[in-house]
Amino acid sequence: MKVLLVDPSLYTPPYDAALMRGLLAIGVQPVLATRPLRAGERQDIPADCTDAFFYRRTDRADGLPPPLRLLLKGCAHIAGTLRLIGKVRRERPDVVHVLWLVLPPVDLVAMALIRRWCPVVLTVHDTVAYNGQKLAWPQQLAHDRSMKLAHQVIVHTRSGRQRLVRRGLPDARVSVIPHGPLGLPLFAAAATARDPRWTAVLFGELKPYKGLDLLIEAVGALPAPCRRQLRVVVAGRPRMDMAPLIARILALGVSEQFELRLARLSEEQMAALFAEADAFVFPYRQIDASGVYYLVNSLGKWLIASRVGIFAEDDISGAGRGALVPPEDVPALGRALQHAIETRPSGRAGTVHPWSDIAHATRALYERAMTDFDSRLAGRARKAWQR
Repeated sequence: MKVLLVDPSLYTPPYDAALMRGLLAIGVQPVLATRPLRAGERQDIPADCTDAFFYRRTDRADGLPPPLRLLLKGCAHIAGTLRLIGKVRRERPDVVHVLWLVLPPVDLVAMALIRRWCPVVLTVHDTVAYNGQKLAWPQQLAHDRSMKLAHQVIVHTRSGRQRLVRRGLPDARVSVIPHGPLGLPLFAAAATARDPRWTAVLFGELKPYKGLDLLIEAVGALPAPCRRQLRVVVAGRPRMDMAPLIARILALGVSEQFELRLARLSEEQMAALFAEADAFVFPYRQIDASGVYYLVNSLGKWLIASRVGIFAEDDISGAGRGALVPPEDVPALGRALQHAIETRPSGRAGTVHPWSDIAHATRALYERAMTDFDSRLAGRARKAWQR
């Protein structure tokens, strides 16, 4: 079985690599359509299973003004998508599996064409588009319509599946396939110096839905003696304006509590940070499945998270692994922080879904998509013959 996986911007390299290794182990022949690797990125995905034709000339346009950079990337995405369509038409893979939508109006047109030649599977990591970020109506419409074009849709949580079925997707076309564990080879690295304060980490790309503003307010509301025992490390590349948040940290007088590492961390830096952490915080407004959660799930650290998506479904509170709070409830978040600071609870490693099981479930879904596609072709052929 030949499968073309599509992740143009390489949003989730560890996920893509683990899924591809699982598929290769059970006889599927995957190729990933994506972009070239950037400086500092490891070749986790075998080079002979990668076709890096997206953004070959525009991926390093960081020095340009943001509007021009976005325009250039949009044009490059259209060019790459045209090349993708041509590749599918020539090579006719058994399945095209879209792992991420980048520019939904363009991706929608591509899916409409590709589904004429082979079945299309779509993984919807976020059933609420961009986790609630405000979108122009063409973007929102195309995001929703793309799910209806796919022959099969994969989500990672039961709540995500229920949401899509309520929005009109046929029950038989939406499948829950869990997200597998992610890891780094350097997790065993020791921290160089241990801060005596209780260290909570908010990690990953910084976007509005992740609730950093809520965390700042919760820390600001802590009693002063408790607050002095807390250190919060915020680590990740900003994808939003940080100036108002930094100003709020200063206004609340909690700059000694917050350590901001506003850049993409290397694996060595991540390993050292994770070794320092006493807890990880996820004050998210909205999420289905969190890649950061699957990265730290096996570390046995205390977790404080909003009662949304995978955090609620894994019931980290009932499992004794952390505390769940209502989303956007600053007082509840503050109480969870204060309890953890005062009691220093020990976490526990969470259960994981083996990638071998995920690969088998994904292959079974590919086979369903192929059967559905073949039956539709046969139906169209019968109608044409009857005419």
